[in-house]
Amino acid sequence: MKKLILAIILFVIALIPASIFVVLNYLSKATNTSIPYFPSTLLQSFKNPTLSSGFNFVMLGVDPRDDQLEKTQVSDSIIIGRLTQSWQIKLISIPRDLWIYSLDSKVNQIYPLSQEKISTQQSYEYIQNEFSKLTGQSVTRTLVLTTDNLIELTKIIGGVDVLQESTYTDKFYPNPEYVKNPSPKIPIYTTVVFPKGKLHLDEKNITEYVRSRKGQNEDGSGSNDPGRIQRQQLLLEALLTKLKSPDFISNPTNLLTLYNFWHQKIRTNITDRDIFSLILSGKKQLLDLNLTKTNIPAGENPQKDILYHPKTFINKQWVYIPVDKEYQAFQEYISGFLGTQL
Repeated sequence: MKKLILAIILFVIALIPASIFVVLNYLSKATNTSIPYFPSTLLQSFKNPTLSSGFNFVMLGVDPRDDQLEKTQVSDSIIIGRLTQSWQIKLISIPRDLWIYSLDSKVNQIYPLSQEKISTQQSYEYIQNEFSKLTGQSVTRTLVLTTDNLIELTKIIGGVDVLQESTYTDKFYPNPEYVKNPSPKIPIYTTVVFPKGKLHLDEKNITEYVRSRKGQNEDGSGSNDPGRIQRQQLLLEALLTKLKSPDFISNPTNLLTLYNFWHQKIRTNITDRDIFSLILSGKKQLLDLNLTKTNIPAGENPQKDILYHPKTFINKQWVYIPVDKEYQAFQEYISGFLGTQL
């Protein structure tokens, strides 16, 4: 009997490395990586953590356009964020029309300027350096999302739900049919409506939701860039809620699909080693990840707004400027929200 028990124990022990190899081999094929990749990256993260105390990042929403109505690569949305060691994401939106005196241009030009660099790494470094100087924060990572990325992501996760507090209507949204085939017979603009209440966003309507900025809500809010920023923040919050939900995250196929999407489609210098470092040092589980968000106070009144629209244009452009040319109040607001020091 003792020999039988011993034989069973030895057999089970022998199965462990074989099982590990099978799992690693499967991951290797599913993610197009080498078999040692994940164990090696995990070990490196354990020995030399890169971002174990959290990090600041800039997220740029880019909607490349080259059609009859618009030709541009500027950033439609700009967010400074921080991922903390306790798995809290803090996001603060910056108006794309903020004027940068040192560049003699709007902040949304930083991304197009970065594309003039020789290498991808230099592009990331340029973006991070410019936003570090602007915000007074050490920005060490970059994340670039396109509208096509959002469409594909919503397909992967099966869409998301947001709460629309008031019916939003935009009567001057660029008609996709006209954009594809400009013709006098096709209206240049079309009307998009997002009704009040629970709104499901998927690949059919998410583009309009994040792009639209010429309409407004029934109560008069939600117009122009401030309204678009608010909708984009609602979307990010809904995406995070869906991605960390037990139903989604407990499915290995979902995780593999998401991993491949991240590496194949998203432009970022956030690495697997960065993520593993946070996972190994984090005080909370991934399911505890939460998000807080805010906007920079911007308007027409320099007495109460940190950013305001001057009475005259700058270089013939409608812009926001800081209440002080050194951006001190702007930087202090960001530092206070992120919980960091200047």
